[in-house]
Amino acid sequence: MKSFQTLKKNWEFQETFKNGRSYSNSFLVLYVRPNSENEDILKVAFCAGKKLGSAVRRNRIKRQLKNAFFTLQARVARGFSVVIIARERAGQADYAALANALQDLLIKANLFPPEK
Repeated sequence: MKSFQTLKKNWEFQETFKNGRSYSNSFLVLYVRPNSENEDILKVAFCAGKKLGSAVRRNRIKRQLKNAFFTLQARVARGFSVVIIARERAGQADYAALANALQDLLIKANLFPPEK
């Protein structure tokens, strides 16, 4: 079961970009902003720009990111808006590399406790 909501409105994206912090690695960029309206809801968006290729390729990357996030969602902190953007190198990466890159960024952003 999905325990997060999706960012859908343009103003939600713009507020996250404007008022949030960004974290990046070679595959992904992560924007994080605390939710002031509801502190027990996690809102997430997955983005892949046209530089990554055709719509089929972009959708495949977004599906892989959603699946990787879905496996980690139980441990991710609530009360944040998160935008995950795929960089050009994500187009050549396999699922394991994307999942590791996502986990690393979530740890960097203090949204995911590191494994002991």
